[in-house]
Amino acid sequence: MGKLQEEFNAKPAGDFLLTPGEYEGPLTISRPCVIDGAKSTLWAGSGPVLTIASPGVTVKNLRVEVTGSGSGKAGVAIQTSDPHAGLDQVEVNGSVTGFAGESESWDLPGILNLGEFAAGKVNTFAIRLNAPAEARLECAVNDLRVSPACLTAGENHLVFTTGELRHNTILYGELLVRTAVSRRIYVTGKAMKDAPVHDEALPVVSGPVVSMPVQVNLPADVVAPQVSDAAVQYLKRGQRISLKGVFSSSMKVVYEHQSAGPGIEMDCYCFALRDNGKVSRDEDLIFFGNPESTDHAVRTGTSGDNPLVMIDLEKVGPQVARIAVCYSIYGDDPRQNFSMVSAPVIRIFDGDKEVYRFELQDLSAEKTVVAAEVYRYKGEWKASFVGAGYKSGLKQLCEGYGVEVE
Repeated sequence: MGKLQEEFNAKPAGDFLLTPGEYEGPLTISRPCVIDGAKSTLWAGSGPVLTIASPGVTVKNLRVEVTGSGSGKAGVAIQTSDPHAGLDQVEVNGSVTGFAGESESWDLPGILNLGEFAAGKVNTFAIRLNAPAEARLECAVNDLRVSPACLTAGENHLVFTTGELRHNTILYGELLVRTAVSRRIYVTGKAMKDAPVHDEALPVVSGPVVSMPVQVNLPADVVAPQVSDAAVQYLKRGQRISLKGVFSSSMKVVYEHQSAGPGIEMDCYCFALRDNGKVSRDEDLIFFGNPESTDHAVRTGTSGDNPLVMIDLEKVGPQVARIAVCYSIYGDDPRQNFSMVSAPVIRIFDGDKEVYRFELQDLSAEKTVVAAEVYRYKGEWKASFVGAGYKSGLKQLCEGYGVEVE
C-alpha cells in the first residue's frame, strides 16, 4: 500500500486536500468526499491509477497519469463504480471507465508535429482526428487557430492556421480535448524562410483559444533553440524527468519574468523535506534570511536581479527526500499577485549551459507558486514541474511544509 493511500486511510472523514506536487499511486477512494489535487499529478506505471469505490466522490484540480504503456486495465487512469462521480478540472493520460456519458476508447496522438513551414506567411494544415464521442477543443498555442471548436463522434477534419511567424520561430503548445476530463495533445512546428507554404485548407480567421503561452525576452545574442533540440528541453506542468547524468556540477535554477507591476518583488524559498513532505526543522527553509542549508547542498542568491537557486545533489543529506523550489511575491497586499507578472519562467542550468526551461503558465490571483520539486525515487534523483500556487501567499505554503509562521 502506497504512502498516499495510507494518508487517505488515516483520515476517516472529511475532504482530502493535497499539497501541490507529484504523488505516486495507485489510490482508491472508499468513502464520500472531495479530493482536491491543487493541480498536482497522481501517477502510476500501470493502471488503474485512481479508483473511485464509493458514491458521493468529487475529484478536482488533479492530473491522473499512466506513465507506462499498456492497454485494457493497465491503461486506465481513473475508474469508478459510481457513474455519477464528480470530475472538475481533471486531466488524464490514460482511459477513464465507468462514468456516465464518458467514452472509454479515446486514442489520441501525444504530439502533432506540423514540421517546417513558411515564415512570414499564413500556413494551413488539414488534420484528421478520430474521436469516439463529442468533445470541445481548446487551443493554447500562440499564433495558431483551430477549427472546428468541437469534435463529433467519428472522423473529424481539423484545420490549423498559423500566424505570419518570423524565421526560426518555434510553434509549441497544447491542444486540449475536453469531455468530462481533459486530454492533452502537444502541437509543434517551426517557421523557416526557405520552407514551403502549407496551403491545405481555407484559413481559420477565428478559433478556440483559451490562453497564450508566455513569451520570454532573451538577450539579443541568444536564439531560442528548437523544442526537439536536446540542448534545451521545454517542460510542461506535471512533467517529470530523471536528473541522472545531467549535471556535471551544481544544478542552477534562475527565475525570470518579462515584466511586473509596480512594487512587485519576487523572492525564492526552498524547502528540504523528509519522506512525509515536511521539514525536519525551521532551518530546512532556505531563503534570503537563511541562504544555505546545513548540509551546504542548497543555496539561494541572485543572478543579476533574478532569484537564483543552486543545488548540489551529491551533498544532499540522507534525511532529505525532496527539495521544493518556490517563489513568492513579497508583502501582504492581495492585489500584488501573479496577474501582475508577465511571462514568469524558470531556467535550469548545468554550469553555464541551459538544459531545461519551464514556463509558469495560468497563474493569476496566486501570490506564491511551487515551481518545481527535486526528489529521490528508487535511489535516483528526479524532478517534477508543478507550477501551482496559493492565493493566500507564503504563510499557507510554509505551514503546508511544516514551517511555523507567526
